[in-house]
This record gives sequence, structure tokens and C-alpha cells, in this order.
Amino acid sequence: MTITAPGRGPFSNPQFYLDLPDAQVVATDALLQTQDTIRETIEARAMSVIYGDAGLGKTFATRAALAQVDPDLLLSLEFARSRPGPKDLREELFTQMRLAGRMPGTPTPFDRLLLSALPRRPYVIVCDEAQQYRRQCFEFVRNLWDNCSTGRPAVVFVGGHEAFETLQSDPALASRIYIRQEVLAMSEEEVLKVVPLIHPVWAGVDAQLVRHIDTVMADGSMRQWAKITYHVLEGLRRHTGGQVDRPLLDWALARC
Repeated sequence: MTITAPGRGPFSNPQFYLDLPDAQVVATDALLQTQDTIRETIEARAMSVIYGDAGLGKTFATRAALAQVDPDLLLSLEFARSRPGPKDLREELFTQMRLAGRMPGTPTPFDRLLLSALPRRPYVIVCDEAQQYRRQCFEFVRNLWDNCSTGRPAVVFVGGHEAFETLQSDPALASRIYIRQEVLAMSEEEVLKVVPLIHPVWAGVDAQLVRHIDTVMADGSMRQWAKITYHVLEGLRRHTGGQVDRPLLDWALARC
């Protein structure tokens, strides 16, 4: 399987925070590392974890890196409710795999059905917002992976530090993690390179102003940069003929 990135071939754009218009996918260090993690995990049919603080682009990078995977092979276990249990995971897998018949009513036959279906195709199970998972959910996924002796799915856990700590605290889980990738905030050097590329509004803006925003508000967070960009665009709409200068940026920062 081949996953491509900006500058390396076609790359489908995932959804930006706030549906930011005209935003561009940029090959940040985190995105490229995530691409490598996911590619290697899929090739090895292994289990890996991508983790870090909120707003640094874990989910965005994961979805971008998975853009080249057949969507019929992606099983995304993300839930609106907090603290899902194994029952939620079983039902979601049943639905996304389009299994025939009625859902089994008890865990043992349900797991038997899943274990017979998973090896049929090279599935990729993506457990996003995994910090919401109960420990039993991690154990359930591990048991599925362990018992698919042939045709194991690739599994990618994506979440905050709590997800990583849960995986690390259990020797049976920790020993099965193939790659541990921590997503970090962008450094100042990377911010100055990346921000002018993520949206046309930043093209040509003085580096000192970019540095000021990152220092007082964004702190290397892609989500924060998306937010401030949205407010800057709103400021430009309100002030026809305006430009991205310190007064406009101070106005935008005051709204964040």
C-alpha cells in the first residue's frame, strides 16, 4: 500500500477545523511522521498508537495519511458518547463490515462472528479519541488482533496521553504496540515555514507578526492557528480593503 503526502503525489484533503476555506494540507513533521507510522503499521499488520495533547493535529494527520486507503477497508471506531464499552465496539464493527443477519446477543458468539469475518479482507481498524476508551475496549481490540492468527487487521489507536498511559500500564497491551508516536507542537522554526503555506491570508505577512501570534496564543498548535486564521478572515471581511497588520491581529486575538 502506498500513502502519499504533499509534494510526493496526490493527497486528499481531510476536513479542517472550522471548515476553514482555502486552507491547504502542508507536510508538517507530524503529518509525515504519522504517514510513516500508518504505512508501516499497515504493512506489518500490527497495532500502533499516535498520541499527544489536544489540538496538535493527531486526527487530521491520521485522516490525511489514510486518504489513500480503500474506504471499504477502514473501520473507524469513534463514538459521540464518552466512555464506550466493548459492546459499542462490537456493534460498530458489525455495522461497518456490513455483516449479514442479526447481531448476536451475547459476547462469545459475537466475537466468533467477528473473528471469522476480519481475516477475509486487509482491514485497518482506527480507534480515534481513544482516551475515551475504557480499559476493556483496549483489551477487546487486543483479543481480536491476537486471535486472528491469519489475516490480522492493522490497528491504529489515536488519542490523548490517557490512551497512551492505559496501553503502557498493561504489559499485555504494551508488548503488542509496534510503533509509539507522540505528536508534538510545532517549533517556532516550523511555524514560520508552515503558517505561510496553510492559508493564502498569511502569504507575505511579516515573520515577526507570525512569531507574535504563536507566542501569545497558538503555541505551535494547528487547531489554534486554524482558529486565528478564521478570525483574521472575518476581520478582513468586516474591514474592506484591510490588511493583515498588528491592529487586525490584536482584534482577532481578542476574539479567541
